Formats: sequence, structure tokens, C-alpha cells
Amino acid sequence: MKIVLMSHFNLAEGLKSTLGYFNPVAADQILAISAYVNDCDPKAEFEKFMSSVDESELVLVFTDIMGGSVNQLTIPYLTRPNFYVFAGMNLGMLLQATCLLGDETPEQIKSLAEVGKEAVVCMNDYKFESFDEEDE
Repeated sequence: MKIVLMSHFNLAEGLKSTLGYFNPVAADQILAISAYVNDCDPKAEFEKFMSSVDESELVLVFTDIMGGSVNQLTIPYLTRPNFYVFAGMNLGMLLQATCLLGDETPEQIKSLAEVGKEAVVCMNDYKFESFDEEDE
């Protein structure tokens, strides 16, 4: 399984670095492409990566913004077998992705989007559990 993080500026590198705090082994195997930083050509980097991947390998690509220039680079590969793109990446879904073994069903892989959505909560509206002193 291959994981690629793609973003404008340094978000991809920052998320990879944070993932390394939780799972150093998984983070070492993640490619982060920070577009338009230090003369980075995201298209060339992504095409180079894709040319090195066998079609039988599972590839998970996470981008920062749906429809953004970085996300658009992935569109030509959507018909490729074992290739999934998620736009709007966040740490919750990436942590879950690093726990995958690579033999999950397409439905299990696609559920990463739900994990990402559930990780976004407006805490002002969150209902905290209340405990009585007897519960402690």
C-alpha cells in the first residue's frame, strides 16, 4: 500500500510530520508533495511516483482541497485499479489510513471519508456526557 499526501504549500509535509509522532514507521512510507514550495512541480513529482507504482498496489492519495490544482492532478488516474483519492484530508482520516493492512475491500477504504467527516466537530454544539459524583 502506498500513501501520498498532496497540498498547496506545507500542509502535506506538516501532516506527514505529525503522523510520524503517532506512527513513525508508517510516516516513513508516506510521500508528501508540498506543491509550489521550493520550486516543487507537483505534476512532475506525482507522475514520477505513479510511474513507479505497479497497478496491483493499493494507492491512497489525500489532497487538501477538492477541485484545487493539486487535486486536479489526480483526476487522470481515477480509472486506475486500486487507486483512491480523498479531498479535504485531515489527521483523523490519515491516522486511520496508516492502520490499513492493504487487503481491505473498496467499501472499507472508502469509509476513510466518513472517518474524516466525523473528525470535524463544532465543539460549541457538542453534547458532553454528564457524570454524577456517584458515577466516579
